[in-house]
Amino acid sequence: MRNLSDRLLAATYAQESAEVFVPIVKLTHSDWTESVRWVRDTVALVHGGETYSPFPFDLALPEDKDEGFPVLRFSAQNVTREIIGQLRKVRNEVLGEVSWVLAATPDVVEMGPFEVQITGIEYDALTINGVMTIEPILEEQFGFLEMTPSVCPGLF
Repeated sequence: MRNLSDRLLAATYAQESAEVFVPIVKLTHSDWTESVRWVRDTVALVHGGETYSPFPFDLALPEDKDEGFPVLRFSAQNVTREIIGQLRKVRNEVLGEVSWVLAATPDVVEMGPFEVQITGIEYDALTINGVMTIEPILEEQFGFLEMTPSVCPGLF
């Protein structure tokens, strides 16, 4: 069960609320001089001492299935050409962090942070689309030992 702040719960259950629940995304890559930080809002947001720029994007949450890895699907409007320039240079995955916060209290993370890995991006003149794999550590090779009789005698 996820612990949510009293402020978010009150806003969720209220008939009307001025609270805005926004996702923030931070993308990093070893070839970039600085990370890309977005907030889905019309104004910039400061979270953890870093400024997140307003950017038109959507995130689709993972489907509730037992099979496969959970993935977030994202779509962003291709409004600035500098992002495409950065993405064209990338030859391996882009790492990221996705969180949801209330705009009034941006340093309180309501949901997340989720570590994500972007391995494929498609773009055209209007949109940028991609898939963010949540918890990419699940794809890592486990251990360095081999299952041999000398290492694991109980298996043989």
